[in-house]
Amino acid sequence: MAVQAFGLAIGSNSSSQSLQVLTSSGLLNGFINPAFPDTRQFQGVPFALPPTGPRRWLPPAGFQSTASLLTNDIGPACPQKLLRNAQVYSVNGGNMTEFFPQETFSEDCLTLNIWTPLISQLQSVDSELLPVIVWFFGGGFVQGGTNALYFNPESWVQRTQAHVVVTVNFRSNLFGFPNAAELTEQNLGLLDQRFALEWVRDNIAKFGGDPSKIVKWGESAGAIACDFLNFAYPDDPIVHGMILDSGTALFPTAATVSFDTGHANFTSIANAVGCGYATSQLECMRTIPWETLEGVMGVDSSLAFLPIIDEKVMFGNYTERYVMGALPSMPAIIGTNQHELNALVPQTGLNTPYNATSFGILEAKYDLGANATFLCESAVGTSLLRHNTNLTTYRYRYDGNFPNVSPEAYPGAFHAAELPLLFGTAGRYHGASTAYEEEVGREMQDLWLAFAQDPEKGLEQAGWESYADGKAVLLGGPGAPVVSIDIEEIDGICAVAG
Repeated sequence: MAVQAFGLAIGSNSSSQSLQVLTSSGLLNGFINPAFPDTRQFQGVPFALPPTGPRRWLPPAGFQSTASLLTNDIGPACPQKLLRNAQVYSVNGGNMTEFFPQETFSEDCLTLNIWTPLISQLQSVDSELLPVIVWFFGGGFVQGGTNALYFNPESWVQRTQAHVVVTVNFRSNLFGFPNAAELTEQNLGLLDQRFALEWVRDNIAKFGGDPSKIVKWGESAGAIACDFLNFAYPDDPIVHGMILDSGTALFPTAATVSFDTGHANFTSIANAVGCGYATSQLECMRTIPWETLEGVMGVDSSLAFLPIIDEKVMFGNYTERYVMGALPSMPAIIGTNQHELNALVPQTGLNTPYNATSFGILEAKYDLGANATFLCESAVGTSLLRHNTNLTTYRYRYDGNFPNVSPEAYPGAFHAAELPLLFGTAGRYHGASTAYEEEVGREMQDLWLAFAQDPEKGLEQAGWESYADGKAVLLGGPGAPVVSIDIEEIDGICAVAG
């Protein structure tokens, strides 16, 4: 296995220095965190009308304003039921709650956040606009939010001064995917994401971002959503590259969502809140406080509200879409983590000492499920289809095992463990990062940035060979931050399993 050191020269580009930026949503008044003095922040920016009252369960609509808005707070996540059932995150001694949104929720949640460099006017800089990375969080389409503490890229933008990062809130569960008989559009959460991309395209130049260099990046359900949108808007994708961490449109649970053709789940909620026999269940349900609706869902865990195959925004056969060529020609990074499901390995109790032997036996069992889904069906299946369609693809596996992210009882690169390193927040909450961990984070950040700067050739120039060359990289392992390997060292298990 060849080991290669990767590097990326970071250049500086200029944008407006002002903390006031006039956008289609109004005059935004941003701020600078003194700890990151070269990064302007605009938080809680509305990109659509609030989906409240009569607008509940409607597609996003344009928010036009000339008012002055104070944008110094990321604001609440959209309504959701808590999903902290994964052991490493909060159960049986887990405490990695920074992956989850802070528990202040509101229906008025269609907002985004922008981090952009501040270049001193004393410097001699050019006027070239910067590449833009737009982030979509995971959460199984039922949970998540941009105010999760790990998802703040201020230190990343501060360090590079070479790109803009945008993070996006969107509706989930009942409010994002209602599957109600009276609605013509059911995949509202996906439409929220598309609408946010349109806002970024139309406004980002005012923040120093280049609308012709937008890359979307998602993890888990966020990655699946990015890929869904890839097929939903093949002739106008807005973005020019995508980064898919631990999920694609071929992820098996995403492709087998129940049609619920009788709309039984929505009706069940309606019955529980007294709207079952109303002339219009929908209109009656729009008068019910969202807290009441979430309360019903909390009592009945069988109620599922997920993306629905409508052959417009979500399709039933993505292999067929590839064969038809019904997708844009867009480079992609596709990756998985070494032990995606380690976060779910059960521990016997709060006070039970960690046992490496018993954990290892369970880890091997859970790895079988992770390899079958995250790796073989999703990452490998998508890579093969993209290769057959002559689409540039770069593959990785993240192997990082750092104690402030992967604690002793849950070692290894579990699902989402790469995110704190990429956002630059790994050392903030559970002990300082090691020097090697910080090096891994910088290398990964620079590779993501190289892709954003040039999705087709940026990674190749940084030394990351493509899937078409039979190559991939290991990220964060014990040998070096980035290791170039043959793709079979990752994917070979799938051929055996098949």
